[in-house]
Amino acid sequence: MNEQPTNPTPPEEEGPPDWRQCYSEDGVDLTLIDWMLSLTPLERLRYAQRHAQAIVRLRNGREANT
Repeated sequence: MNEQPTNPTPPEEEGPPDWRQCYSEDGVDLTLIDWMLSLTPLERLRYAQRHAQAIVRLRNGREANT
């Protein structure tokens, strides 16, 4: 098969992005992926650690109230 690769449409120069360009065909939010990839590895780690700590605090709070 001789399939041509598809190139993404370049973003518009003016106005907000079309919401269809922000999601893949599977419904994945591509803006979040772009944002995460814009961070350094250390920034990604710190972000993940803060959220993991928040989950631990929420779980501990729930256990204390039961």
